[in-house]
Amino acid sequence: MTEKAKYIHIDGKKIYTIQHIPDRAPIKGAFVFIHPFAEEKLWSHRVYVSFAREMVQHGYLVVRFDFRGHGDSETEFVCSSLEDHISDIDCVITTIKSDFEISQIGLFGLRFGATLAAIYASSSTDISRLILWDPVINGERYMQEILRSNLATQMAIKGKVEITRDELINQMQSGKPINIDGYLLTHNYFLQLSALNLLELNYHQSTQCIINQIVKNPKQPLNKLYQELVIRFSGNSTIKKSHEEQFWKEIKTFYQNADNLTTSSIEWLTGTQ
Repeated sequence: MTEKAKYIHIDGKKIYTIQHIPDRAPIKGAFVFIHPFAEEKLWSHRVYVSFAREMVQHGYLVVRFDFRGHGDSETEFVCSSLEDHISDIDCVITTIKSDFEISQIGLFGLRFGATLAAIYASSSTDISRLILWDPVINGERYMQEILRSNLATQMAIKGKVEITRDELINQMQSGKPINIDGYLLTHNYFLQLSALNLLELNYHQSTQCIINQIVKNPKQPLNKLYQELVIRFSGNSTIKKSHEEQFWKEIKTFYQNADNLTTSSIEWLTGTQ
């Protein structure tokens, strides 16, 4: 396996990518890894790297990248927009096609990264497979969760909530971004993400999809929204449950591999389930 860092360019800005390239030919296909939101990107980074290397062992090219305003890519998080995210994914896919002459492209994402993967797939016929780990279905609910994290931080640091949820929204509306775990969230970005709902999109029947629901208890029932989503894809699509800790958060356990998620995803991909 060869791992190569490469900057690609869009609108005069640099996007940082890492190409994980199999040593043996032929390459079965390519997967673009789409990272989750803000701090969830940081905490899930090692799992992403481990999963990418596992995919390479099964003959797939993997490209990880940082959205503009994230990680080692140019611009700032405060400049983030949904349109830029979609353009960045498209730029990475275009580069893969040019560098490797691969037509079979898949997308993988966790949480909001999975949401972006589904959004992109809904508007493109180029995506053959989707691997979605615990996708965010409803953007409005997710943004409320993000706001609650600000309130929790206030409680942890100051012992009380000094700025309420409504006051945070008013602050954004006035043009002043709010701080979410060190990331400056603008009102425009907040509204864009709040408006997202994966159940309102149309998907191509040529796209195969696995939704991996992350559960603390294997007896936990299947998420009804995930069940509604998966039937919108081809007949070879499925939903699985995988027992894992919430490794996209700051937890005590160091998560280098999400073994159950990885195994069920690879089995689906290779047809060995």
